[in-house]
Amino acid sequence: MKNRVFTFEDLKIYAKFKGYDLGFHRYRGVFTLTNLSNEEEWGWVYFPHADQTVAKINDLNLEGWKLAIDHSIALVNK
Repeated sequence: MKNRVFTFEDLKIYAKFKGYDLGFHRYRGVFTLTNLSNEEEWGWVYFPHADQTVAKINDLNLEGWKLAIDHSIALVNK
């Protein structure tokens, strides 16, 4: 396992600061973002430069996660 200096809770705090709840659905192996003010607005977390969902915390470093969250929020807001 890779060493990392952030946790899932750190990512949840970042998403919450952006107005979204970050969740993980173990059965499907995907992360989701749900708009805190409108739960009907949600989407999967995608890699910033690919059309593929993020499946593991270790798939990205902290900066990559921030880019992925921002990118996924932009997709939800389209």
